[in-house]
Amino acid sequence: MAAKTLLDCSEDLLLSVLDFLSFGDLLSMSIVNKYIHTLTRPHLYSKVKTTWALNHTPPVSLLLRSILDAPELSSYVRSLRLVGHEFHENPGLKEPPACPIATSSLSKASKLIQRTRVPFAKLWIDELQSGTVDAVVAVLLLLLPNLRSLHLGPNFTIHSRLLGNLLQYALCKPSKEYQLPTFENLSSITFCRRAKEHRHLTANNTADPAHTPTPSSLVSLEVYRLREAQLKQLLSVVKGLQKLHWHWFYQLDLNPDVSRNVVELDTIAAALNQARDTLTDLTIDAETCPKLLVGDYDPPTLEMRASLDDLVHMGKLRRLSVPWVFLMGFSVPSAKKLADSLPLSLELLILTANLDDNDDWEWDDDSIVSAVKSGLEDRAVLRLTKPRRIILPSPLEYGDIADERREELRYIGANAGLELGWTDK
Repeated sequence: MAAKTLLDCSEDLLLSVLDFLSFGDLLSMSIVNKYIHTLTRPHLYSKVKTTWALNHTPPVSLLLRSILDAPELSSYVRSLRLVGHEFHENPGLKEPPACPIATSSLSKASKLIQRTRVPFAKLWIDELQSGTVDAVVAVLLLLLPNLRSLHLGPNFTIHSRLLGNLLQYALCKPSKEYQLPTFENLSSITFCRRAKEHRHLTANNTADPAHTPTPSSLVSLEVYRLREAQLKQLLSVVKGLQKLHWHWFYQLDLNPDVSRNVVELDTIAAALNQARDTLTDLTIDAETCPKLLVGDYDPPTLEMRASLDDLVHMGKLRRLSVPWVFLMGFSVPSAKKLADSLPLSLELLILTANLDDNDDWEWDDDSIVSAVKSGLEDRAVLRLTKPRRIILPSPLEYGDIADERREELRYIGANAGLELGWTDK
């Protein structure tokens, strides 16, 4: 019997094979013949990632041109990642360079924008003609009705007024008057902290919504810059959230009206409890930044107020990553029992050393281990709350953890019936 080739296989079998191929292999397959090329295109465009670096044509412009020239490609894209942070590393560059758009692409994109009939269409077209990154990304999003996941890196979030307007009119002001996608499949959005934020303190990227949205399909969210009160407002309308990554941030001269040097732990707990019926995975990072523009290089002082004790009511939470100081405070005398804030459902607890550069930080490796040991010796609490694994913010200094410390942690964990781990530097 003659050996079979790929062309002898059924379409279903070929599609099953394509599911397991890497992107490089898919590219190779796409040039075999027209038939294989047609089958591979949905796989090639289902997950799109572009990295924008200096001295290169912005790939987002090339992607936009490809989709405008072949509109059928737009229906294939499920995940879009626009990444890059090189502008942040270039001290002489304040604004991202323009994204040049070919004349033919500009004409097609302008017609699409006019067809939407949104009130900011003229501004959108003007910005697109100037090659503004925000305008290009907004057009690209306009073309992707089946998008499920969106990730915008720091190079793409410096200005986002047009993108915000597009989402506002599509999600908050749905109307037959506007020809916009509904983004009904969009369930994951990552909007990274913008590059060179200290140079854009007056940038206005927001608009007042007509009413609060109802993002019932949103299950995963990563949030930057919002403080405690604003997080509470946001989570009040997100009803099905399962995974949250919140980047707490404070800088003395940034948003002084809403951002203070007091960490309101009880407000954090109240905000998070709004998602207690659905949230299973929670990560909180904390970072401060000095006033660099005035030559201040020391971390700002912080005050911890109240506690996270109300997290015990989050009955669905299985994974929690949180700064050590948010649970235990900056100093040993002010430390609480480790289990006081842990919900019964928790399986993995990751404690990070965020804010250890603060002058009020008094913890060292010995005191951290001692506090954990003391907390785990409370058998009455452990019978109710016992995560399977706890990762400690140790060692605080760079280098491998000492063998004696490894054995000590294994012993403490074994006595408590769980695994104690440590941070790999």
